[in-house]
Amino acid sequence: NVTFNEEAVRAWMRDFGKTYDTVGTTRTITSPTGKTVEVSGGTYGWSIDEEAETQNLIASIKNGEVVTREPAYEKTAASHAAQDWGTTYLEVDLSAQHMWYIVNGAVVLETDVVTGKPTPDRVTPTGVYSILELKRNKTLTGTINPATGKPIYETPVSYWMRVTWTGVGFHDAIWQSAFGGTIYQTNKGSHGCINMPLNMAASLYDQLSVGTPVIIHE
Repeated sequence: NVTFNEEAVRAWMRDFGKTYDTVGTTRTITSPTGKTVEVSGGTYGWSIDEEAETQNLIASIKNGEVVTREPAYEKTAASHAAQDWGTTYLEVDLSAQHMWYIVNGAVVLETDVVTGKPTPDRVTPTGVYSILELKRNKTLTGTINPATGKPIYETPVSYWMRVTWTGVGFHDAIWQSAFGGTIYQTNKGSHGCINMPLNMAASLYDQLSVGTPVIIHE
């Protein structure tokens, strides 16, 4: 009598996922300037749907099937290469306060930026993400100030390109008198967003699509 250990299949699939999942793992990127850094964290990458694939594998074994197939995925990426974001992506270098939009391996837009003030409550998060939402004429609101019961800021922007659901994104910042340098280390630093000149934000918005990978690093 053959017995079937489904938990062993599940354990095998967990190991399989650890081998091939890339969400949050450490990856290497080389900037257009030639600088090479490691980046980890974020929400973008491959992630196998381990429960669905466990059931698929159990069914194949019980049916005596010999199959070759792509596993079921919870999240997919552009490539199975070491740089799984492919050749079209946004890159933000926090230490250089500069960003690039790279399409098919070529820089099509670049600009100095102002990112989050480097304090725990305002720093721009590093990692590999993707564009989640594109919106025109949005009002960005901060967390509620307990003393007033109102948001700490309510800021209208013309171009909003969301990176995280917690409120980080690219947008125009007409209140900034300059971009780049060490401005971000002062109170002119953002609350985590990537501030861009108006014309650059407009140009990026017109070229960008939801799902484009975003790599943010020091």
